[in-house]
Amino acid sequence: MKLHTHATASLITLLAAPGGSVAPSPARPAPATGPVCFAASARGPELFDLEPTGNGPITAKGKVELQPATSPFGLAVTEDGNVVYEATISIDGLPPPASLGPYSMYVVWLATPSLDKVRSLGKITNGQTISARVDWNKMMYIISAEASAQLERWKGPIVLLGRSRSARVQSIAGCPIFDTGNRAP
Repeated sequence: MKLHTHATASLITLLAAPGGSVAPSPARPAPATGPVCFAASARGPELFDLEPTGNGPITAKGKVELQPATSPFGLAVTEDGNVVYEATISIDGLPPPASLGPYSMYVVWLATPSLDKVRSLGKITNGQTISARVDWNKMMYIISAEASAQLERWKGPIVLLGRSRSARVQSIAGCPIFDTGNRAP
């Protein structure tokens, strides 16, 4: 049996120690200290596209970049433990809002996949980039044509839509493949 040099040296140190006690090992450098980094930041920001919905030109596009926000403690989180992100949103190729009806602007909306929570992130125009802090675990970004930015929820046509990676993860429990036909009467 061949032992590695380090293991052999440790065994010899153990056997040579008086009374069979373990001799202290040489000092090792202490691990690096500092803020704990969020795994996504090591890979870079999360990027995803805003895709046309059919209510505008198919050449329209948008992008969302999600970067975990930092804090003096490393990663910024809410009181509920949700990670806080810096979202950067941009659009391009949309026609004037009035061409879609009685609308004067495009508005960016943040929503949960179940649409139980909706938040306006503000007005946006082609070529413009807006930034906002967002803190939901699963997020959808919606661009709609609106007559006003002072709404609780969109009323106009949705022209671009995108989902964060976490929002694309869906439970498959309700998938028809799991329907065995054994239902209670």
